[in-house]
Amino acid sequence: MEEIKFTNLQKDALKEIGSICAGNAATALSQLFNKKLEMNVPDIFFLPLEEVPKIVGGQDKLVTGLVIRILGDFPSVILLIFSQQDAKNLASLMSHEHSNGKNVITEFERSALKEIGVILANAYLGALSVFINWGLVPCVPELIEDMAGAMLDYILIELSSVSRYALLIKSEFKESTTRVMGNFFLIPNPEGLKVLLKAVEYDT
Repeated sequence: MEEIKFTNLQKDALKEIGSICAGNAATALSQLFNKKLEMNVPDIFFLPLEEVPKIVGGQDKLVTGLVIRILGDFPSVILLIFSQQDAKNLASLMSHEHSNGKNVITEFERSALKEIGVILANAYLGALSVFINWGLVPCVPELIEDMAGAMLDYILIELSSVSRYALLIKSEFKESTTRVMGNFFLIPNPEGLKVLLKAVEYDT
């Protein structure tokens, strides 16, 4: 599989997209939680789809994922992946209660995570739509608890036409007593990938 390589200028452009996405998301979640929340983007890059499980801890790593299909001019899928504990910690920011320490996601936490997923998707897509000048409409999130490898297989089976790559925006959510690490993957269809690459002046 051919590796995608970027110039330093293109990498800076991707980093800027990620920072804008994070800023939008931090503002939206701060309003939702009614508390100050900071976000930063440690890294952002394209990677082959088969490397997604490795990024989140390995094929057999139990994770919580929010799958959000995108309609409009840029058909694609957003995949937000958290460790079980990070997912529970993120949900606790909404409930204003500490996680119970158990590894099982409760029904309340599932509901909270789906609502958070909608907020995050809109925040990220708001930044991307300005950058690529396309309309992006997120569907209702689907929450999945599974091994990372199985989750990716499920998504690929569901989709008939996706690119071989995902855009990864690693995201860190920080509040006074809570820190959450998450992985934001954007999996575009092949045409959408061309548009996004062109937007950062990628020369094929």
